[in-house]
Amino acid sequence: MGLRYQPLAACMKFTRASTKLIRGMDGMLQSCAIDTPGFDHDALGRARGLLIEGAATNKLRYSTAFDNVLWEKDAGISIGPSAIAAPDGSVSAMALDLPGSSGGADGLYQNVGDLTVGAVYSFAVWMRAVSGTADVTLGGIDGASAHGFTLDENWQRVSISEPALGTIRYPKISTAVSGLPASVLIWNAQLEAGPAPTSDIVSDGIPATRAPDQVTLYPGDWFAQGAGTFVFDLKLPNAWNGIWRIVQLYSTSLNDDHLDLGYDSDADQLRVSLRKGGAPIVTQSLYGTLLPGTRARIALAWDDDVVAVGVNGGVLKSPDGFAMPHTFTNIVLGSHDGTDKHLNGHVRNLSYWPERLSDARLLALSTV
Repeated sequence: MGLRYQPLAACMKFTRASTKLIRGMDGMLQSCAIDTPGFDHDALGRARGLLIEGAATNKLRYSTAFDNVLWEKDAGISIGPSAIAAPDGSVSAMALDLPGSSGGADGLYQNVGDLTVGAVYSFAVWMRAVSGTADVTLGGIDGASAHGFTLDENWQRVSISEPALGTIRYPKISTAVSGLPASVLIWNAQLEAGPAPTSDIVSDGIPATRAPDQVTLYPGDWFAQGAGTFVFDLKLPNAWNGIWRIVQLYSTSLNDDHLDLGYDSDADQLRVSLRKGGAPIVTQSLYGTLLPGTRARIALAWDDDVVAVGVNGGVLKSPDGFAMPHTFTNIVLGSHDGTDKHLNGHVRNLSYWPERLSDARLLALSTV
């Protein structure tokens, strides 16, 4: 994650009450310590940015121990240890042989009975072919649903997202789509609430939870009250629901003076909220749409007359004629006060100017 305005690095604080698994510069998954920023990388070790996520729970138990009795197996299914390194470099990957019997429907699954009917859940697992390629199927959240994937000899995290059926669920790995035998390696299966899987959570005998990230900037001499510009270079999650936050500037609380920029995925538009003296001044949808799984640059600029947002080659503005608060003492990135409505994506870069930049400059800075 880059910081264009140097004092930002000194005033940024990270808190998270649990460890977190992210990719390191070597492309391997590694543990990120409590209260440590999750600077993430891809499989080749290229920087992806600061990963800001909300709290999540892996509802599966023994998520890497697929030979545990809680992982049920149809007849003919073979599961055992493997000498090939897992995505985290450990020897905890396991070899799964799927014989393709019963038209490929036979497989490995776990009974999860405490899901909310109709709510969307994501089922993800790291997999690779033992050699060559292999076709596998994930399903079981929404009844007998089946989603096919082709694997090669590189580890990849395959996933599905769908609403939970109104009966007992069995998230399952099989070859139901191809109907063919397959020999694969598997590591860390994860079932969590939400439309897209978040970073890996390894569980043992009970479901395991990851705490939310809280990223805060503390304004000092570098911050100009009353006017300024932030530019966020974001890698968006593959899916979202509800309202999630990009940035919040506020005084003592969000119910007092605040400037809030977020995204309403149900309405598919950016939203800006401005409050002063406890009273709302501006609450406006800006009609600036974003695409899941893509990179976006979003510029937020403000002064005593207007709030402007640059995105997708356009500049969106609030009505003018108000006085901007000059009392911002907290700046929260990627969440609602650090507790919910998280970005669940990457902040690749953050830039700041202690002035309200022109519309032309906002247009240029927000073009990917």
